[in-house]
Amino acid sequence: MRAIADPLLVNDAKPERELTTKALAEALGTFFLALNIGMCSGDLAPFAVGGTLMIMVYAFGHISGGHFNPAVTLAVYLRGKLGDATNAAYYALAQFAGAFAGAFVSNILSDEPGYPAPAADAGALKALLAEAIYTFALCSVVLNVTTTKNQEGNSFFGLAIGATLTCSALAAAGISGGAFNPAVGTGLPLAAAADFSSVWIYWAGPLLGGAAAGAAFKLMGSE
Repeated sequence: MRAIADPLLVNDAKPERELTTKALAEALGTFFLALNIGMCSGDLAPFAVGGTLMIMVYAFGHISGGHFNPAVTLAVYLRGKLGDATNAAYYALAQFAGAFAGAFVSNILSDEPGYPAPAADAGALKALLAEAIYTFALCSVVLNVTTTKNQEGNSFFGLAIGATLTCSALAAAGISGGAFNPAVGTGLPLAAAADFSSVWIYWAGPLLGGAAAGAAFKLMGSE
């Protein structure tokens, strides 16, 4: 039986054209994720953003697997379910393109577009740690609900992934800004012409968390 989330297994894909289709799905999903992060503010913003991720995963997961995040792509690649590095590069480039486009549209539509930024009293180390820990959680959920045979055919994978992002943002947005995503953490400040000095946190933290999730999955033998 073929799993619902089998498109994550890009190594099973045949032609280049199919990989291009997957990259387009990744760009579209990341576009809407970045757009809504830029447009939403206030206490309910984490629910809107988590809901957006859930919807995009259900909408495009059957095409690309619904990563919409270079850290998730890194975790899936290290887990061994994304084929070679070319596939991962296609995904990451598409995600950055989608995030930049969504960020610029949010900048046009909103007078005060939002973007992730560490809290003034948090400090770089605390923000980095929050980004790494909660990206680890997000990537671990993706790996365990979409790439394992014992979860094959489940219908809750999008809900689990979206809920993880919601809970993570509720917990850590007041510390790190709650990006958990290098594409979003770069595109939104760039579009808003914001201070770029903290953008490295949204690369180092999420990529560290994604790599750790891939390693932990293998260490636990979760297959």
